[in-house]
Amino acid sequence: MPFDAAPATALRVIPCIDAANGSVLLFAAGSQELRQCAEPALLARALSRSVRPVLWFPAERKLLLAVAARGYRAGKELSFILD
Repeated sequence: MPFDAAPATALRVIPCIDAANGSVLLFAAGSQELRQCAEPALLARALSRSVRPVLWFPAERKLLLAVAARGYRAGKELSFILD
C-alpha cells in the first residue's frame, strides 16, 4: 500500500527498538505501545535508511517503512509484523 494512500487507520509512530530482546516501543499521539519483533536488527537497519515517516497499522500489527533504494524514487516499502 503506498504511503500516499494510507487509510485513516494508519498511525504515524516513532519506534524505539531494544535489539537485545526484540522489543519495540511505539510512540504515537501521546500514547505508547510495546510490541515484539522477530528481527530487531533488520528493523533497526531499515529505520536507519527510512525516508518517510513510519506508519503503524494496529489492526494488522504491521509497521510500514519506506527505505532509500536505487530505482525507487519514493523509497521501497518494507513491512514488519510485530507481536
